Amino acid sequence: MEHEGQDTRRPKKLIFAPGDIAPTPDLKATAQSHSQSQTSISDIRSETSTPTSTTETQILSNPSRAHQFTTNPPLTISQIHNTNPLHQFHTWFRDPRLPASSAPETCTLATASMPSGRVSARVVYLKELDERGWVVYSNWGSREGKGGQVFGTGTGSDELPAMPEPDSIQQEIGVGNKWGALTFCWSNVERQVRIEGLLEPLSREESELYWRTRERGSQIGGWASWQSRVLWDAQPEMLAERQRRKSVATLQEGVAGDIPHDIEQTDIEDGRSLLETRVKEMEAKFEGVKDIPLPPFWGGVRLVPESVEFWQGRRSRLHDRFRYVRIGSEHGEGASWRVQRLSP
Repeated sequence: MEHEGQDTRRPKKLIFAPGDIAPTPDLKATAQSHSQSQTSISDIRSETSTPTSTTETQILSNPSRAHQFTTNPPLTISQIHNTNPLHQFHTWFRDPRLPASSAPETCTLATASMPSGRVSARVVYLKELDERGWVVYSNWGSREGKGGQVFGTGTGSDELPAMPEPDSIQQEIGVGNKWGALTFCWSNVERQVRIEGLLEPLSREESELYWRTRERGSQIGGWASWQSRVLWDAQPEMLAERQRRKSVATLQEGVAGDIPHDIEQTDIEDGRSLLETRVKEMEAKFEGVKDIPLPPFWGGVRLVPESVEFWQGRRSRLHDRFRYVRIGSEHGEGASWRVQRLSP
């Protein structure tokens, strides 16, 4: 069964594996007005957005003051894409002031457990942006992690459940919560992007496309790790009794001291060996196998946006915030968006 209004053709990739594979070369990502505004940005910035006196520079650098936002000129409606937030994101993501070394694909994914509503967040990496939304890859089988939050806790078996199919529909209320949020923070250009929407699994074929770009060690790790599964647990008394050396305790308390030469050694089994044993088992399992297969519990999910907010810092905390809100049930290139300016 297909979701109502769902486009079954493969979405066009705007970004794939950032830093590794070039973006779509023929993407028309900006409106004419946006292109025109970019021609004068350097002039605007030099006149209004950069400290121009020694006194001002000293004030802004005083450690007692909070960070003052001075990098960008004012963000106006003429500078953002007038119909599509995904193309606007693409423009910001490809800003030459965000070099690959700054890892602009780093983002925070937030999900919530149901019915408690308890929220958790973790740092992930954007690997694709297509005409439907933002794509990240991970292990989704563990009931203890984000997989359980999004797709439900499964049957209770010790086996990791497989990723659901893209066209599957939850029949049981409360087994998962597909609402999620992504946040990108690019502090060196004083910008932030916040996306809220529904998480949908990619097809196995789509996930395999990215899986083949991963190095072999990462593929082994994908099979070996049951993400968020507890490997070891200890009471405070146990740690206090078995503290290896006082110098280690001093370091943990934040006091300067010499790092012991055997800092990498451990005199307490802390669960790491269980993971390493699992890795060795997977290495043996796939010895001689040229192409390690995609685990059934590992793959990509796409955050299909309901709203996308673009935030840019401005003096006196009077920041510029524009939010795109999707209108109707259409997704992808056929979606309609209304644009709102939000109070800082």
